[in-house]
Amino acid sequence: MVSETSHRGAAEAKPGVAGQKIAVVGGSAAGFFAASLLAQKGASVRVFERNETLDPIERTLIVTHRMRHILGAAGESSIRNEIRRFEIFTDGRVATVPLKEPDLIIERNALIRSLADQAQKAGAQLEFGKRFHTLAPNSRGLVLDIESCSDGSREEVHADTVIGSDGAASRVGRAAGWEPVRTVPLMQAIVKLPRGMPQDTSRVWFVPQDTPYFYWLVPESATQGALGVIGESGPEMRRAFEGFLEKKGLEPLEFQGARIPVYSRWIPVHRRVGRGSVYLAGDAAGQVKVTTVGGIVTGLRGAMGVAEAILNGGPSHELRALRRELDMHLLLRRTMHEFRQEDYSRLVDLLNDPTKRSLAEYSRDEAWKLLWRVCLRQPMLIWMGMRGLLVRSRPLAPPRR
Repeated sequence: MVSETSHRGAAEAKPGVAGQKIAVVGGSAAGFFAASLLAQKGASVRVFERNETLDPIERTLIVTHRMRHILGAAGESSIRNEIRRFEIFTDGRVATVPLKEPDLIIERNALIRSLADQAQKAGAQLEFGKRFHTLAPNSRGLVLDIESCSDGSREEVHADTVIGSDGAASRVGRAAGWEPVRTVPLMQAIVKLPRGMPQDTSRVWFVPQDTPYFYWLVPESATQGALGVIGESGPEMRRAFEGFLEKKGLEPLEFQGARIPVYSRWIPVHRRVGRGSVYLAGDAAGQVKVTTVGGIVTGLRGAMGVAEAILNGGPSHELRALRRELDMHLLLRRTMHEFRQEDYSRLVDLLNDPTKRSLAEYSRDEAWKLLWRVCLRQPMLIWMGMRGLLVRSRPLAPPRR
């Protein structure tokens, strides 16, 4: 099931879309979702994934309730828990923020499997053990060089349109001339929840001497959860993370890790290559909220926008709205990236009841509305934001090597 929002662009589709040959490279959430939307409208869609079987890396994630509005029933099987309040800690201070609509704790593996099943039921052809090498223009559009991972045989695949949803190190992006996306390391440990911690409560710690981002603990059940951190340098982050685990008395049951794209500017998602079109979606286009480095909802919106652009022959309301959202998160991250401990303490002190009500009412995927309401309720936050912008000196991600 796909929500009504997902069908907005499809309803305006131009004649001639049915039968169009579309190749999706990368079995990600964004890739399978785009494949599903396009196959539903009659496009001939083939999805190429290099792994022999659909077995995505497991990772516990927290997303806003907007995922439900986008996916409907297709996302329900991945939900492990619902979060109804946040506890924010810094320098001995704590603030509790209730949520009007719950955040969702999901399992990435289950979400991707569900979206793959939805794409296949819509008519997309899923092909595993197929590695993309490069693409080139031909008289009919584009030709892709695809290798079978099992025996090394090569196949030429003809397509009118190619969608790269193959992650931050996108081969499709490089083949079509895009610059690589910068990334930062993420590390998580599955731990037993501290005694007395409610299952419906997430915790966030601001410790700027360890990371310019934050630590988080999100319960995935009544007994265990995922403790994680985002950093800038892998070795330094690991040392800080191990120290934080020891300080909190938490023993890791298993570790999870990834490199996450850092949004530093909007990447145009479409390029013409000869007579064909190439699009990027999800992590391949850096469509990640740089405040929280969360990319599930924004990646799904990127997939919706790409499908909308293909179906409409160019324009996409969803992509324009997504760009505004990501740019606002970039502005917020820039204001906070140089915050010191006293700045976070001041921030928590400024969270009065009206400000908390605004934080409860609007989600992280509604940054414009959230920022406007919060600043209206607590004008001192505007001064803090301006100060953060003026003192910012380091980039949001280390230089590319």
